[in-house]
Amino acid sequence: MDNSERMEIYDDISKRIKGIATSKAHDYAGKDILSNFKTVSTAAKELNINVADPTNYALFMVLLKIARISNLINSGKRPNNESVEDSFIDGINYLQLAYCNYIERQKEEMYEG
Repeated sequence: MDNSERMEIYDDISKRIKGIATSKAHDYAGKDILSNFKTVSTAAKELNINVADPTNYALFMVLLKIARISNLINSGKRPNNESVEDSFIDGINYLQLAYCNYIERQKEEMYEG
């Protein structure tokens, strides 16, 4: 592969990154493109969600889904990626995963103690 071919690949990747970023931003944020990060970060802090813990990480992902759903519903925008309905289902999946992590931790603590 010569340098010209490599640069074509890099250009293609850059275009794809920009396209995905634009598409996702539409679904997750309004005018302030960073609003979703700010909102979810504030909620996680207020709820004392430590993402280093598997249960808490799954709960964090629920917050992310809630922020996405809220943005889409309140803005009236049509999603570019997963549907609002799929986001609800995905949020439920993350809650179930949080519960499974919680149960697993409870069992581990029972056997340790």
